[in-house]
Amino acid sequence: MNLLAWNCQGLGVALTVRNLKEECFRKKPHLVFLMETKQKASYVRKIKRRCGFNEEWIVNLIGRSGGLALWWSDAITVNILFSSANVIHTSVISDVLSTPSYISFIYGPTDDADRMLCWQEVRRISNAIRKPWLCLGDFNDILSQTEKWGGQPRAWRRIRNFKCFVSDCELEDLGFHGPSFTWCNNRDSPDTVYEHLDRALGNLQLRELFPTLQVFNVDPAKSSNHHLLFIQC
Repeated sequence: MNLLAWNCQGLGVALTVRNLKEECFRKKPHLVFLMETKQKASYVRKIKRRCGFNEEWIVNLIGRSGGLALWWSDAITVNILFSSANVIHTSVISDVLSTPSYISFIYGPTDDADRMLCWQEVRRISNAIRKPWLCLGDFNDILSQTEKWGGQPRAWRRIRNFKCFVSDCELEDLGFHGPSFTWCNNRDSPDTVYEHLDRALGNLQLRELFPTLQVFNVDPAKSSNHHLLFIQC
């Protein structure tokens, strides 16, 4: 099973749509998770069809920002168990593919208070999980100072809160191949900042079911300042 996740920062840009379509046809993911679509559902559906998908779950944008989209192929069945502006929690089954029992798609809020509320939502989800569980997306947080380069150091309190969230949910970072940083503010030196915001987390049952799972950070040709995550289970 293959998954693709990307904070695309708006599907209204032709280069973004072209890059997304190319990655979908090149990597053939069974699930695609998009953050910050910044488009109405009707437009997102049009792009979904161009990328070769039939099934969907869409979280509408708020004002001119936000918006989530989850697309999946006919090879799997996805049940939406919980959905909000920042989290889509699903169960996944397939007759032809080995899949995690649960997958949570997460877009961490940039506001500190909202992000803590989001982590509480995911903590509540974790209480009911006893099977393989994969969490992925743009968490808008880092686990250590080494996951940031440039700018002011991240507040230790914020790093501690994120580490506690990961630990409380009994999750572990699944590592990655490719660039160490998945986001850049795209400013000229000396104001350039890089951070590792996009990642995949999994519980023990997931790591036992998929011991060779791989996460790749893919540079999407500068149409977004976030790298794309590609996960091979």
